[in-house]
Amino acid sequence: MNIFQNNDEQPSADTLIVGLQSGYPPFEYMDKDGNIIGFDPDVAKLIAAQLGKKLVIKDMEFEGEILSLKQGKIDLIISGMNITQSRQKEILMVPYHGEDDKSMTLIFWKEIPEGVHSLQDIASLPNPIVSVETGAIPEEYISKYPKIQAKSFQDALSSLMDVKYGKSVANLVEPDVAEYLKMQHPEIKLMDVPLAEDVYVLGFGIGINKQNQILYQQIQKIIQEVRASGELKKLEDKWFKGAE
Repeated sequence: MNIFQNNDEQPSADTLIVGLQSGYPPFEYMDKDGNIIGFDPDVAKLIAAQLGKKLVIKDMEFEGEILSLKQGKIDLIISGMNITQSRQKEILMVPYHGEDDKSMTLIFWKEIPEGVHSLQDIASLPNPIVSVETGAIPEEYISKYPKIQAKSFQDALSSLMDVKYGKSVANLVEPDVAEYLKMQHPEIKLMDVPLAEDVYVLGFGIGINKQNQILYQQIQKIIQEVRASGELKKLEDKWFKGAE
């Protein structure tokens, strides 16, 4: 199935418009030809095929996705979005990847600074800056540490490069993203950051407007089917384990 990238496309009966933010590998990012690829576009293809609709991708800022969904500008959010209680108050979410996350990951370039054994330890450094993705869970989590400055970026690579060039001490990301970046950049060092029970995230979810109960039921059924058939597992292996 072809993916049509069109930010001006309007919802219609024969199209499925999916909102995501490219620049967050392996969930979604641009290849060298400017095409959006990754786990999420492949999941979107499966869903569109099951629904018998043309797939249209809208590349947008992560923090604007929920508003666009509520305004009816997109049909689904498939954008590496963590399921949280606060998001579930605004939209419906169907789990499609990942177990409950009980940790995040700090990424350092080549070496971990002396004396740093936890996220809290970064606060004692002369330059206590941690890069994060705008609107994502790590950005929210870092706010719990007032002595650490969060530096927000629209994509994962920019966040990582800020660490490489010494502007940020570390980059805070979800474990899946950290493992992917480790495959691409073997020189980075990873540190697990355990989460308190009250801030566990519930895996990743597909976002659906609360007014669209029919689509919600359809997506639940499709995810159950592609999980049972092994199709979803194949995509997870392809994008998160480097399998072909």
